[in-house]
Amino acid sequence: MKTFVVLLAVFLSVAGRVAAQDLTSVDLYLQDIDGDEHSFQDYLADIRDGSDRGAVFISFWAMWCEPCKQEMKALKPVYEKYKDQNFHYLAINLDNPRSLAKVKAYVKAQKLPYDFWLDPNSEVFKKLNGQSMPYSLLINQDGELVAKRTGYIAGDEHEIEDDIKKILEQE
Repeated sequence: MKTFVVLLAVFLSVAGRVAAQDLTSVDLYLQDIDGDEHSFQDYLADIRDGSDRGAVFISFWAMWCEPCKQEMKALKPVYEKYKDQNFHYLAINLDNPRSLAKVKAYVKAQKLPYDFWLDPNSEVFKKLNGQSMPYSLLINQDGELVAKRTGYIAGDEHEIEDDIKKILEQE
């Protein structure tokens, strides 16, 4: 029985990683904080236009998640540094629709320059194997998963920046 449980755990772990890595076949449709609907595949296509390289940092967050908000603030200088090199930051909020006004006010007050989409039922979060927050995915312009992170501790932004530089420097 122990062997079965271990094998099942390994299988679920591997299956979860494969599903998360196949972002090129998953199209996600979400609204932004202004109510406009967006397609993730269209978002990637816009990034590919006119560029051989690019990176997207997708961060799932909520208003109640302090580490999420710390991560967004800490990555602002990184974003500013690489945005002209085809680096994009997509922050996907998981708060319920009643909190939308708070989300918009927070984004405006913090002057966060990212793209903000909404996943109020956590459907995309679950589809991409999210379990706790902040949950971040770093992908290249082809939609291939390069790095996955759960949680945030001050200083993590340096590792994230290193991963971003690796993608942007690839030929």
